[in-house]
Amino acid sequence: MKFSTFAHTDIGRVRPENEDSYLCNDVLGIYAVADGIGGLPSGGQASQLAVTTLQKIVSEHKAGSKLNYERILIEINDQVFKLGRVLSPQFGIGSTLVFVHVTGVKMHFGHVGDSTAFRLRSKALEQLTTDHNIETEMKQRTARGEPIGLLMENRNALTRCIGQPPPLEPDCFSHTILPHDRYLLCSDGITRFVPPEEIAKVLRESETPELAVNTLIDRANERGGMDNSTGVALFFD
Repeated sequence: MKFSTFAHTDIGRVRPENEDSYLCNDVLGIYAVADGIGGLPSGGQASQLAVTTLQKIVSEHKAGSKLNYERILIEINDQVFKLGRVLSPQFGIGSTLVFVHVTGVKMHFGHVGDSTAFRLRSKALEQLTTDHNIETEMKQRTARGEPIGLLMENRNALTRCIGQPPPLEPDCFSHTILPHDRYLLCSDGITRFVPPEEIAKVLRESETPELAVNTLIDRANERGGMDNSTGVALFFD
């Protein structure tokens, strides 16, 4: 199945450095977004190590082969955790990571943190990943009938990240690709400022993945550019 891709990252208008990283490798069929955790040191190094380790591991296997994605995420976590012990022994370092690996008509996902994977299919947008943060965890507990209060100032704090002390519990799943599917991986620099219905409209109306990603980043910057913003888009024929 033929498809086109595009990736871009922007520092925004407030942050002193860009701690997001991305991967867009059409040869290997591997695509990713990683967002270094603010509040911890060396976020940029954490996110960059996450995507470079991912690319290295995938490159060591036969192209187009399904891999053990949970094992890959555990290995990435171990590498970032070890670097954190060197760079920041007291606090460590951390990053989110969401990736897709395309093998034929299958798309394999790996996810830790609150960077997001979306799919637009038949004009309907679906968020494929679940944010690993306190707000989501509290909602899940409430749905189970557990009365738990939520401090609003802490709702976006992550409950899982790349670089955390082992063991890591990543989310891994696979989908079958259909013609005309459009996928977006993005950091929360986009999702915090561009609502899902607007993301859906941009993905529907953009003729190319380049236009979609650049439009979403521009929208985030127009609304203050409070964070780094990164997107990777895949449009299938």
